[in-house]
Amino acid sequence: MKKSLILVAVAAVALSACSKNEIIPTIEESAPAISFGTYGPRSITKADADNYVSGTQLIADADFDVWGWYTANGVSFNGSNGTMFFGNTNPWYTVTYKTGGGANTNGSANTYVDGPRYWPTGETPNYLHFYAYYPSNAGTITPPDGLGAFSFTAEATAAAQVDFMIADIVKDQTYNTANGNPGTNSTFDGTVDLTFRHMLTKVQVKFKTTQAIVDDTNTDIKVQSASFVNINNTGTLTSSYDGTTFGTAWSAVSGAATYSIPVNASTALTATATNYGDDETGIFLLVPQTMLANNQANAQYITVTWDVITDGVTTTNTRKIYLDDCVTTDGGSTLANIDWAKNNFVTYIITIAPNQILFTGAAAAWDSESIGYYKIN
Repeated sequence: MKKSLILVAVAAVALSACSKNEIIPTIEESAPAISFGTYGPRSITKADADNYVSGTQLIADADFDVWGWYTANGVSFNGSNGTMFFGNTNPWYTVTYKTGGGANTNGSANTYVDGPRYWPTGETPNYLHFYAYYPSNAGTITPPDGLGAFSFTAEATAAAQVDFMIADIVKDQTYNTANGNPGTNSTFDGTVDLTFRHMLTKVQVKFKTTQAIVDDTNTDIKVQSASFVNINNTGTLTSSYDGTTFGTAWSAVSGAATYSIPVNASTALTATATNYGDDETGIFLLVPQTMLANNQANAQYITVTWDVITDGVTTTNTRKIYLDDCVTTDGGSTLANIDWAKNNFVTYIITIAPNQILFTGAAAAWDSESIGYYKIN
């Protein structure tokens, strides 16, 4: 067994007719701690949302919870044949992510809130199997016991919303094979890398106007308010594993919530799409859902109110934009009908382009001719 110290003590005795050499083996097993590294697209802090899709680090000091099973050595996990590993009192094992505790580390930088847990040892150690969810301290997430249905509700404001993620199952692990390193690099032995995947949809809205409006020095357009309306804000996320495929699926999605989209009511729009909310308040993490046609009850839409100000005269306008009717390009006509899916990032760009009042002129024809005759002598 790797890292087990086998100490052989030889007892020296005087040779005689009734004496014999005694070889007494003494075995010391090391008790390696289980540690976890992580890999996952970046959770919203939301100060670095521009790197959100490509980032691979969790947020420092955020917790994730790990579920563990064990099976006998050589018995692969099939989703239902494992025995709970971490304990009856706290079967979800809490880990606090720390900077430097990500993928391809030995996991020692992370903090193990519930105390260390140790790898089974011996000649035929039990197999361990793990999966996890993040963040563990969110009151909007109710986890199951192991695999199963998570209940989730999106917070009422973007700043309070969490980046709900589930990690793929890592199965059939022993100390020497953890992290995919069968003893080739002892630095990484014993660390389990968990890959987290986003279960929600990241959504943001940007506003712009046309260059013609920007060039009109007498006119400004200012967005006064905007909101998502009739948004499904709750649902059930079920995780499953059949021995080969790990899957997650949303069901029982419901609700009709309104989410205020941040705007800067004092700033005129430009021809460049701009998110007037900062990252914390302007990026939403919402339940995946299918957009309903605008003739259906509870169809989801964005409502926008804006002012057009020309030479000091203000007109206020309001419009509903149904989310199944958004267009793919500025001025386009193809219906995008973007349904929100987990791990997807959707940006709606709303161009406010008022129609210019134009005038032409034509002279009306004279009425029918009347002729008066005079004769003067």
